[in-house]
Amino acid sequence: MSTVAAENAQQLLDRVIHRIAPVWPLDSFVAVNPYWGFADRSFSEVAAQLQGTVGERVIMDRRWYADLLQNGKLNMVDILQATEDLGLDVDEEGWREYLRESSELPMRLPRLPELMDLRGHASVSRYVVEQISHFLAAYYDRGQSLWSIPKDPKTGLFGTWRQYTLADRSLGPMGLRPVRSQLLALSSNGAAARQWALQTMGIPQPAEEAYLLVLLKSIGGWASWCRYLLWQAELQGCSDEDLLDLLTIRMVWEALLRQTAQSKVLERWHRQIQAWIVDDKSADMEDARRGEVLLRASEIAYRRQVATSIRRQPAKKKNSTAPLVQAAFCIDVRSEVFRRHLEGVMPTLDTIGFAGFFGVLLDYRRQGDYAPRTQTPVLLNPGVHVMEQGTKAIIERRFRRLRRGAEWKHFKLSAASCFSFVETAGLSYVGRLLADTMGWHRPSIPPDEAGLSAAERATLQCVLPESLTLQERVAMAEFILTGLGLNRGVAPIVLLAGHGSSNTNNPHRAGLDCGACAGQTGEVNAKAAAGLLNDPQVRKSLVDKGWDLDPRCCFLPALHDTTTDRVEILGGMDDPRLDAGLLAELRQALEKAANLTRLERMLRLEPDVRDPETVARNMAYRGRDWSQVRPEWALAGNAAFIAAPRWRTREMNLAGRAFLHDYDVGKDPDFAVLTLIMTAPLVVANWINMQYYGSIVDNQRQGCGNKVLHNVVGGTIGVLEGNGGDLRIGLSEQSLRDSNSGLQHEPLRLSAFVEAPIEAMDRIIDGNGALGQLVNNRWLTVIQIAPDGSLFERRAAGNWVKM
Repeated sequence: MSTVAAENAQQLLDRVIHRIAPVWPLDSFVAVNPYWGFADRSFSEVAAQLQGTVGERVIMDRRWYADLLQNGKLNMVDILQATEDLGLDVDEEGWREYLRESSELPMRLPRLPELMDLRGHASVSRYVVEQISHFLAAYYDRGQSLWSIPKDPKTGLFGTWRQYTLADRSLGPMGLRPVRSQLLALSSNGAAARQWALQTMGIPQPAEEAYLLVLLKSIGGWASWCRYLLWQAELQGCSDEDLLDLLTIRMVWEALLRQTAQSKVLERWHRQIQAWIVDDKSADMEDARRGEVLLRASEIAYRRQVATSIRRQPAKKKNSTAPLVQAAFCIDVRSEVFRRHLEGVMPTLDTIGFAGFFGVLLDYRRQGDYAPRTQTPVLLNPGVHVMEQGTKAIIERRFRRLRRGAEWKHFKLSAASCFSFVETAGLSYVGRLLADTMGWHRPSIPPDEAGLSAAERATLQCVLPESLTLQERVAMAEFILTGLGLNRGVAPIVLLAGHGSSNTNNPHRAGLDCGACAGQTGEVNAKAAAGLLNDPQVRKSLVDKGWDLDPRCCFLPALHDTTTDRVEILGGMDDPRLDAGLLAELRQALEKAANLTRLERMLRLEPDVRDPETVARNMAYRGRDWSQVRPEWALAGNAAFIAAPRWRTREMNLAGRAFLHDYDVGKDPDFAVLTLIMTAPLVVANWINMQYYGSIVDNQRQGCGNKVLHNVVGGTIGVLEGNGGDLRIGLSEQSLRDSNSGLQHEPLRLSAFVEAPIEAMDRIIDGNGALGQLVNNRWLTVIQIAPDGSLFERRAAGNWVKM
């Protein structure tokens, strides 16, 4: 292969692997936009491409929208408006005829193993995926398996797979014994194997890139895992070859099968590829554009609900005194419900919405851990390294308890004892089984609590590094206060409430915690921020610089449990500056708001349960019940992002569907906070929104199927559905729908309402590549809230259309 040809091939492979979105491991599970690798292209173009190559659906079937129209949840006026907005030339009768017709699936690229499958015989296409998946599960194992594949950096992923496959005895029963001799003759070098596979497959150039994408998507779950490894390496300015090696493995399999397949199968394969190349794809694109029109029409209907409720001017207050308490919550949609009720039961309190990392870009290392864990949005690099601080005795006790547990588990699972374990120790498990069944025990213990009693845990602290100078600490404090909008008046009590979720027997439990904190709870961030803002030296420096901080002001860290809606204050209550009466009033208000929030959320979980005490018991039980597949609805229903002063939405019932970020442009003269909001929290909200969207429109490829059938693989890597197949990504069916009321998440792209000058937003969008692609290619919509409350939708830079 010539140098130019090799460079072209490398560019081709790089384009393919960067189409894959990453997936984070279970212990730091975060929502990811599954179409992140396609954000450089328009929404409808990607919909047509994925449907016409992989067979992946990006837009709901037209019958879905036909049913909405028939049921009155969608109207023709909105469809015609969306038609005009997207430049289509379709009249009302044309739409009614289109919605009456059945969808015609476009021709997609066939993979060779699919054509080798014979009825009544073991599936070759399924075997290829299973074989690769079994190897990767052992290769990447994180402590679940008692035997793992040794890794040699020099050999790499592809070379190790080659060795594994040469020793694999399952090839014979599948009728693929000749594969072994061909593989034995193939170089273990990944680059050489890729070159051989490309030449052997002989895919025509017009279909080459699409075919390689189809191959990688056939093992898409594991491809997403390898993309995560590459993502992490790129954050550190490094690289990782595993995703490219995984594509190589899949290419080599295809090339090996090409040499063993019957001639009539190969002939059929070539015919279908040629037919795909010459197929007129304009009809597919037209169908995708029409699908986007229907999607936009449903988004117009939702935006109308939000727009009619946004306040045009502040409500008249009975008294205009400054708030006695300010409570900052994460922008998570679950916080919207709690904030609304908390403001209702305590009028002297103001709530604030801010990303759950509270502006502290940190990672956190417990004593004894080998590596820190990230507590910031995954789009950002942590700049502060926080350490756990505790007495040596407590740390040693935790280590001993966890080690005993690990040794017991190893004994229970080892080959020497697994058959005799039930007879030997079975009776001792009766109590545990009964407690599991009755929901008597506590939920699964979070990592920070494992091995510790509540009293021991209370003594541990999150300590900022001593290497931070006073000047750096003051700068961090100023950043937090500015982001929270507290640069003009601070209340005597400021509550910083992160959030987490308490539930058991759920592999994806980290995904119910704070997605802004890399799948962790906001506890560490709240403690670190409160400790910094309570630091006497920092406070004195802030006052000296002109900050309006009441000497009595106290910052209290707290944690909002989104399963039970209980808010726990995590420390600082012995501060002598605290007003005991005001603190008691706050704690009472938090309990009342929790009751009201539970009652509202229960309507979506069990509508027949209405008594407050019964609801509270039910919510607590859901988190402890080992068989509960739906401890909470998490972020299902999310559809809007609002960055504006709180008075715009105060007392407005957004039904837990909006990310609420407080923002006052009058306190942000250089638009630094606006830039942070639009380039970090807004993008994170898009990731969450598109994960739910993708899991709804095509759960087979972008969701993880039936939660009841999940089996954890590799310790913390992910889940399989059943005992094999590809690694599953996205959300389970149980997180999206129930048998009574159907879908709990409506598939809508995110609508971002931002109160800021148009010119400033245009500059930020055009100055940030990732955000610009999302907005300009219609993966999310930005809407300006003008000072008078009017709304303007951004169609292009400088082109804002009044809604």
